[in-house]
Amino acid sequence: MSIHVSIQSGARRLRFVCFAAALLVCGAVCGHAQTSFDVASVRPNNGEGRSLLEATPGRLAATNISVQRLLLIAFGIQDFQMVDAPSWTASEHYDVTAKASGDTTVNQMEGPMLQALLQERFGLKAHREIKVLPRYELRTIKGALKLHRSVEGSCKPYVKDAQPDMASNGKPAVPFCGLHRTEEGPSRRLEGKGVTIADLAASLSHSYNTDLNSVVVDLTGLSGGFDMNLQWTNDADALPSAAGLSAGLSLPTALREQLGLRLERSKGEVEVLVIDHIDRPEAN
Repeated sequence: MSIHVSIQSGARRLRFVCFAAALLVCGAVCGHAQTSFDVASVRPNNGEGRSLLEATPGRLAATNISVQRLLLIAFGIQDFQMVDAPSWTASEHYDVTAKASGDTTVNQMEGPMLQALLQERFGLKAHREIKVLPRYELRTIKGALKLHRSVEGSCKPYVKDAQPDMASNGKPAVPFCGLHRTEEGPSRRLEGKGVTIADLAASLSHSYNTDLNSVVVDLTGLSGGFDMNLQWTNDADALPSAAGLSAGLSLPTALREQLGLRLERSKGEVEVLVIDHIDRPEAN
């Protein structure tokens, strides 16, 4: 098994990675970190149950989930970053149950271990490339910044496999730093303490958060954590035509009015995952 090396071509740099080999290398240098599930079941789902993925240390369970969604989770990308995936990966859904040792973290299972499962059961072969694609740049508006610095100690760093300390009233005594997402129909809200602008840009890039369908790059030059409460309406321009609905703030307008930030359309380097080969799994 070989690992493809980086290729420099003018200003563009293409990075090719054999994921299976990368997992083997990690196993050799990262101690005893588990790189594959002990037991896994993959079965077709014909639309039964809502789409759901649950992960706790040592166990991952997905119900009625598309292969496309599994790929996005495993490689930490958005749908616009995936290239050459067959159409059936979006339309066909599966139930996946996988178990590992009890101390295996959620990050391990949703990352390298899910990648290994896709290679083993779906025959996945893929590589990463850098492409020049449309994107958004997040910038400040001179003299209009409305961000508020977080008070030190008002939140604690987020750890995916940890739980917040709870007070007697059942609420977190000290909340995790970072953004929390809520949605009601077309309404969206991102709020949190200790939020970096890089965190905000990453969240705005997520296709389930917004209708931007593009990577958002932080070019504000701002560092440190802020308290944020950003509210907008997805596809706000379409709302007036819907019966009984009034127009809400679009995301660009909400960013400008509530945070003093602006989105600027541009083109730049974006990492994508190219699907070279993938099969439907055999029944098990």
